[in-house]
Amino acid sequence: MHYVYKTGIYQNSAKKRWEYWYVGPNELRILVSWLSWNAFKEYETWEKNCLIEKAG
Repeated sequence: MHYVYKTGIYQNSAKKRWEYWYVGPNELRILVSWLSWNAFKEYETWEKNCLIEKAG
């Protein structure tokens, strides 16, 4: 994802999901986890499991 600049949760409108990205040394970007927008009830639990606030 070209708009991921720091570790955190981002919305991916094209795929209709939230994504948790880790950004490491040398701007290494790793998609760690994602959750479909259809699973809105599970979002709060998923966000807590990511242990990070929204980045974008």
